[in-house]
Amino acid sequence: MYKIKEGMFSWILHKITGIALVVFLIFHIWSMSHMQEGPEAFNRWIELYKGPYFRAGEILLLGGVLFHALNGMRLILGEFTAWAMKRNKLLAYIVYATAGALFIIGGYLMWGAE
Repeated sequence: MYKIKEGMFSWILHKITGIALVVFLIFHIWSMSHMQEGPEAFNRWIELYKGPYFRAGEILLLGGVLFHALNGMRLILGEFTAWAMKRNKLLAYIVYATAGALFIIGGYLMWGAE
């Protein structure tokens, strides 16, 4: 059986988070276009966003953005330096730990915010 190692896991997660960010961006632009319908329609959307499902979605969005950005920096660093290519596994774990820690802290702060 094929083992998914750090590089493959990062590649898969990078693609998933990239697609999720594009889907979010399309939804965000579409929903913000309701501003043209007047303040009442816009306020209905804002009230919908205050619900627990959207709040959880925003926290997941934070996780996707954090991982995608940090992993992208790791990939860019690997493209331009031999140092990073030799330490790919270490850098992958640093990305996982940093994104995870920032996700937990940010998610906690976002969930408690009004």
